[in-house]
Amino acid sequence: MRGYLEKYARHNNFSSLTFDEAAEYLADLQQWKIPYRVDNHRYIAKMTCKGFVVDNVGPFD
Repeated sequence: MRGYLEKYARHNNFSSLTFDEAAEYLADLQQWKIPYRVDNHRYIAKMTCKGFVVDNVGPFD
């Protein structure tokens, strides 16, 4: 899943992508919730099992 998110970040010209929290699987939605940081701003992406980004919220500080 992180590989898909890294590809998404490169496509959107994000720099300094880091993963500082564990990913979580949401069984009821069949999605992955992946917290990450870009330039010290916290974001949360929700992705399908096939790697499609469904929702990307943030930044949270």
